[in-house]
Amino acid sequence: MPFSPLCRPGLGLALTSLKTLRGFGDPEFLAAPHRLDFHQILLVTEGGGTYAIDSARVVCRPGTLLWTRPNQVVQFCPRPDMDADIIMFTESFPLSMSAHMGMLDDVLRPSHWRLRDGELAALKRVLGVLEEEFTRPDQGLGEDLLKHLLAVVLLHIDQMCRQRHKETAAFSGEHGELFLRFRRELDRSYRATRLVEEYAAALRCSTRALSRACRAVAGTSTKDVIDARVALEARRLLVHTDLPISAIARQLGFSEVTNFGKFFVRRVNMTPGAFRRESKRGHQS
Repeated sequence: MPFSPLCRPGLGLALTSLKTLRGFGDPEFLAAPHRLDFHQILLVTEGGGTYAIDSARVVCRPGTLLWTRPNQVVQFCPRPDMDADIIMFTESFPLSMSAHMGMLDDVLRPSHWRLRDGELAALKRVLGVLEEEFTRPDQGLGEDLLKHLLAVVLLHIDQMCRQRHKETAAFSGEHGELFLRFRRELDRSYRATRLVEEYAAALRCSTRALSRACRAVAGTSTKDVIDARVALEARRLLVHTDLPISAIARQLGFSEVTNFGKFFVRRVNMTPGAFRRESKRGHQS
């Protein structure tokens, strides 16, 4: 059963359906690239279409689950027959959870899944309980109940991811906590520095400890995680702004546009200009 209310005033949580959202919003806005400043979890229940997250286009059909994090750029092109259950919540609304959950809402981690039958049935059960409580008149503990029920939904998604990618141990203990602190620092500082040593100094740890945490959690080097975050923002700016490539290079901390070009080719296997042209053609098709 689709969510019917759009929101509850004063609450950092909203439940709705795509059909309901169409009735409230401008369809052209959904189809235009835009940034979200909140989390959005979308479960396709009927029909299909496409959904682009940071220029990565996902073909949607029933059972497709998408998680868009704050500041990601999205472009939604649903067919008329498409419907979906949608949960929107602010960064401050959920209960505080452990490090592996902090990684689940990381923009560098997976953002879409094709649910198997068992996964879909389990998620629908907990979504149904969340919807029931959301539509119930608040008896004084409504917000606390909703926070706990949202936590159950997020933990279900987390459990699915860990079972698929066998990441359970990687997020536990000091490696998970250090990697989570590193990712937060990276989101604050990637425009200012790409040096591993400066991140280690900010986190008051050794470069070796930071390297071990990145290997354990992300399966790659500290430098690769840093460069992935810079490349993500470069792709966003190239596709969703008209800034000159030289201005984008400066925003991302490159003193020379040629150095930015070499960096981008190394990460994306094409020049910034070619990537921009290819992406524009893709959005117009």
